[in-house]
Amino acid sequence: MYRPNVCIVITNEQQDKVLMFHRIGVKKEGWQFPQGGVDSGETEKEAFYRELKEEIGTNDVTVLKVSKKRVHYKFPEWVFENWKQENKKKLKYKGQKQRWYLVLLNQGTPSISFEEHPAEFDAFEWVPVEKAVERIIAFKQEAYAKGLQLLGMKH
Repeated sequence: MYRPNVCIVITNEQQDKVLMFHRIGVKKEGWQFPQGGVDSGETEKEAFYRELKEEIGTNDVTVLKVSKKRVHYKFPEWVFENWKQENKKKLKYKGQKQRWYLVLLNQGTPSISFEEHPAEFDAFEWVPVEKAVERIIAFKQEAYAKGLQLLGMKH
């Protein structure tokens, strides 16, 4: 079973750069887009706004495009092991199925804050679209390439 998930790509006005976020405690491969699971009883749109607010401190965005299709990816074995160690229970999903969103930040990067909840990220950086996929952890690279393609982003 795949966990329902949303993935949010923040772009600039020219749509040639995307904002990438660095996960706390992860070295080189810690870069990603804001993303998160759709909770039980929650719509994808509600999850989209909640995840933005939780992860980057703002959900004041303009949605430019939403993917019609979802992108699926499987977790590698080490993810299951890490989950079990951290949560003392088995991970019930074999991977995620993501709806992708392309957005603009209405107030720009000054609106980003990692203070809202226990922070997941510690930095952000504008990256050329064609360089984004190579910065993602290996098991998500194919999904990111497909997601960007579904949003019409040249990568």
